[in-house]
Amino acid sequence: MATEQRDALIRRNDEEFAQLRELVERVRADGRIDEEFAGDARDRNVRDVLAHLLAWHLLLEGWYEEGMIGGSPALPADGYTWRELDALNAVLHERYQHATLSDIEYRLDLSHAGLQRLLRTHSDEELFDAEAYPWTRGSHLGEFCLECGGNHYAWARRAITTGLPARVTP
Repeated sequence: MATEQRDALIRRNDEEFAQLRELVERVRADGRIDEEFAGDARDRNVRDVLAHLLAWHLLLEGWYEEGMIGGSPALPADGYTWRELDALNAVLHERYQHATLSDIEYRLDLSHAGLQRLLRTHSDEELFDAEAYPWTRGSHLGEFCLECGGNHYAWARRAITTGLPARVTP
């Protein structure tokens, strides 16, 4: 079972997640963890950004669970197309407005660990062959895991540093 690409994806996700967690800790140490972001972006603070990541981890988990038992999950979610991500993201944003930052951080740590466990159960062929799983509809499972993992963590760091520009460095 070849796992070179899989292992690289796992490393990328872990490295990007570690950099995100380090940034969050620097923001916390600066006393800015609850500060509202500058500008008018959807995500108004660190909690909102981390909640967005959690929400997409949970979407991926649902797609995976349904798809792997032969189902055809709604991608990206029931009632939404990929062209309607702004509307979906607004709904996801509202879902976590009453959650605490500590709860979001705890759940995000767990969901990241779950994503990495999922990756470890698959070979390169299973992760990077677009035809391996019909439910991915022409994409490969590894792409979903990168987009909801490492690429999303890099986006989150940019969102935080853009929202809190004065004293936070990437």
